[in-house]
Amino acid sequence: MKHDIMPGKTIGSTPANPLRVLMTYWDGGGNLPPQRALARELARRGHDVHVLTHDTQAKSVASDGATFHSLPTARQWDPTRHNTADEEVAFISEDLAGSPKFSQDFLATHAALRPDVCLIDVMLISTQKVALERGINFAVFNHLAWITEGGCMGFLNSLVASTSGSGAGSTLFDLLDRAPLVLAASYPEFGTQISTSPRVHFVGPIREPVASAPWPRRFPDRPFVLVSLSSTFQDQESTLRNICTALAPLPLEVLVTTGRGVTPDSLPIAGGLEARSFVAHDAVLPSVDLVVTHAGLGTLMYAAGTGRPCLCFPNGRDQNDNAARIEALDLGRALPPDATPAGIGDAVMDMLGDQATRAACRAFASRVKRFGDLARAADLVEELVRA
Repeated sequence: MKHDIMPGKTIGSTPANPLRVLMTYWDGGGNLPPQRALARELARRGHDVHVLTHDTQAKSVASDGATFHSLPTARQWDPTRHNTADEEVAFISEDLAGSPKFSQDFLATHAALRPDVCLIDVMLISTQKVALERGINFAVFNHLAWITEGGCMGFLNSLVASTSGSGAGSTLFDLLDRAPLVLAASYPEFGTQISTSPRVHFVGPIREPVASAPWPRRFPDRPFVLVSLSSTFQDQESTLRNICTALAPLPLEVLVTTGRGVTPDSLPIAGGLEARSFVAHDAVLPSVDLVVTHAGLGTLMYAAGTGRPCLCFPNGRDQNDNAARIEALDLGRALPPDATPAGIGDAVMDMLGDQATRAACRAFASRVKRFGDLARAADLVEELVRA
């Protein structure tokens, strides 16, 4: 049965019936911004928000107005460390999605806090299963595109099938269909399946609008390109270097954001290029002509919501599937991460002149809500308790 949305009943800034909320997620990069935005919104409404996650997120949790809980037994994870792709896959398989320790840490924290409702990251498969087995009131936060096929979904389906507990042998979408509520932080138009269970609600790429002055253009007469290849280490430095080498001699203004995995001073910055470790993309995107990205879902949703085309360099995880959707929807193109500087430069200049793609991007943006619906996401969490 679909939960109807009811407005939160508040007295000033304190709700009449404040909830205790337990969120659990991992430090995976693009999964964090929408879940942290929801934590802040719930805290603003006066709810008592607790977060069980990796120690690397302790300060961020506190800054969001929530209470941090360390994992007592599950393995820690530092995405800024130079983990290889094989190490990351092994971690996700053994210490995250299928980890009995992570799910037991969740149960122990749940027993201590006795929350009214829990929010579980979609990647925490074993944790979802124990929540179902114990009859815990929870919602799944899905930060992946609603793509029913492809390499990423095949990988996750294999983890669901191999993880013991309720629903063993099912697919990830079968598991999600059993959850009391699923918050999908993507645009349904971007996925390959729009018709879903009534328990699934597409709240979009939820975040708070950035209140800031227009981005100060250094070369306002040139096309403006934003380059962002993940906020965490994904062995992307060689691709970033090739991109910088390709774009430096071109008549462009380029902003490169490196995230936590690469230092700006390690890149060959010249010509119209500028490198920063972090810039709020929402402050920049309205001025951008092209986004060069690793095809992480967060960056793609932000670009799509502002009608900006993307040149994708998928480098693993769900990125190949996301890049394929970008091409299928005529919202951009994809190149391999080992593309040469010459090939990159040609592709960028071609895309800047591609009026058909720009028109398709503007049309897509006109059909979606740029910042998602953060208030609706919080309403749905509150309503899950009332229902």
